Amino acid sequence: MGHYTIDIPLNLSLINRATIINGATMAKILVVDDVEVNISLLQFNLEDDNHEVISANNGQECLDKAQHDKPDLILLDMMMPKMSGLETLRRLKQDAQLSHIPVMMVSANDGDDNIIESLDIGAHDYISKPFIYPVLSARLRSALRLKESQESLASANTALSRLASLDPLTEIYNRRYFFELSKAEFAKARRYDRNLSVIMLDIDHFKHINDTYGHAFGDRALIEMCHLCKIVGRESDIFGRLGGEEFAFCCPDTDLNGAIAIGNRIRAMVEQLTIESDKEPVRFTVSLGITTLREKYVDFESVLNRADQLLYQAKDKGRNCIVSEYSP
Repeated sequence: MGHYTIDIPLNLSLINRATIINGATMAKILVVDDVEVNISLLQFNLEDDNHEVISANNGQECLDKAQHDKPDLILLDMMMPKMSGLETLRRLKQDAQLSHIPVMMVSANDGDDNIIESLDIGAHDYISKPFIYPVLSARLRSALRLKESQESLASANTALSRLASLDPLTEIYNRRYFFELSKAEFAKARRYDRNLSVIMLDIDHFKHINDTYGHAFGDRALIEMCHLCKIVGRESDIFGRLGGEEFAFCCPDTDLNGAIAIGNRIRAMVEQLTIESDKEPVRFTVSLGITTLREKYVDFESVLNRADQLLYQAKDKGRNCIVSEYSP
């Protein structure tokens, strides 16, 4: 099983060979075949094209090495003992960590119905034995270019998603995404009778800071404050910029006392923060309003509005303090 020959033209010129090498993308390729000589022949040519080659002699070894070595492409023989190439392919495509790896099937028969099935399962391409290596090399380059394009697209989509969800200055959630996540947590808290608290905060006398030290310094103050908030906040907390110097935490599974503890740590850490300016070292404070989920709140906006009202009460009390739902 798995026997084939590689037809390499003996009169291949050095110029043509250099073109093949230069045109190839350096990649890690997993060659799967139960016949060692076939692997050796492919390894010789693939390494000559500057590829790194790893090998497996059966389907299970292929799955193990794909998991461990994360190859850029797999050359998979169709006919192997115990676990066939088709079954190996199926398992590769069912594994979320491996399904993105392009697989090129190697078959001894162009008319094999298994070829059609392998393409339906998700194989990138196939090549029949015996094959001419330059043809195989060209198909490999095509598969690798497609993989590179898909990865670039995925990376671009990730970057766009990040831009769509984060505030560009502070790199915390923007208003839209904060509301999207918080509304989902509100719905969970209502459905499963869980705690949920909201903290509203902003920098005291922020207009004075901007007017005195400049907007660039004001931006630095916002960034530094957010950095402290992210240190204090937990992974489950949703922290977002609602606009200007106004920020909010949505804290799932957190009662009022837990939210007040978070707020006190934020207030104390910001009070101790010093930022150097062109004129002098600058310190500032924050005020906070904190509430928790009650029956009277019909949606997340009503919880947030109540926290906002409490924030303004903190301002009226002299700033640099917390006013919570049941503060004296």
